[in-house]
Amino acid sequence: RTMIYELSINGYSLGLFPSEAAALRRVDYLPTGCYTVREWSKEGDFLTFSPSDNKEYHVTRELLNTAL
Repeated sequence: RTMIYELSINGYSLGLFPSEAAALRRVDYLPTGCYTVREWSKEGDFLTFSPSDNKEYHVTRELLNTAL
C-alpha cells in the first residue's frame, strides 16, 4: 500500500505529493492561511481515505516579518 499526500485549502485541492515533506514544503511558497494535509492510501487505481487509518491535520502559514 502506497501513501499519497494531498494539500488543500477551504476544500480546494492544491495538489497531490509523493511525501508528507513535499506537501509541507509547498506551503512555504503559498500565501498566508490555514492548509490541510491529508494522507491517502493508494490501492491500485484507487485513492482511499479512512479517518481511522489515515492522518489529516492543519498547517497554518503565518505572515513572515519583512524588512521595512
